[in-house]
Amino acid sequence: MPDDPFDGEGKALSIVPINHTDRYAVGIFVDKYWAGDVDEQSGGGSASCCYPGLKRWSRPVTVRWTWGQESDPQTKIILKKRERREVIAHFPAVGPHSDPDMSKDDAYLCVILRDLDTVDLAFSPSAFACADK
Repeated sequence: MPDDPFDGEGKALSIVPINHTDRYAVGIFVDKYWAGDVDEQSGGGSASCCYPGLKRWSRPVTVRWTWGQESDPQTKIILKKRERREVIAHFPAVGPHSDPDMSKDDAYLCVILRDLDTVDLAFSPSAFACADK
């Protein structure tokens, strides 16, 4: 396919979910690629593999996730139901930075849940550095 964006021109990136909300998120996907799950106010400690290197990082992607159900631990009454979300997101204007020094090379795609309906994407040289984005 001549216009295939996943043509292998770039290296694959590990995906790191970051959550700045008070709800946990499950089933996070960037297009068809699984990014993992993340607890509330956390992330950056682990990564899933992989988001393929793209020919054109300027194309938008679909990010999907589900906010987890929350129940009262004693009564088991559901306080918040599961809520599915889907947004169109854009990569940073410049694709991942390649550097011969592995410690400076962007090897991670950060999926940052800013609030209940907002996601940002960023590149990072480490999974832990995604938490600072």
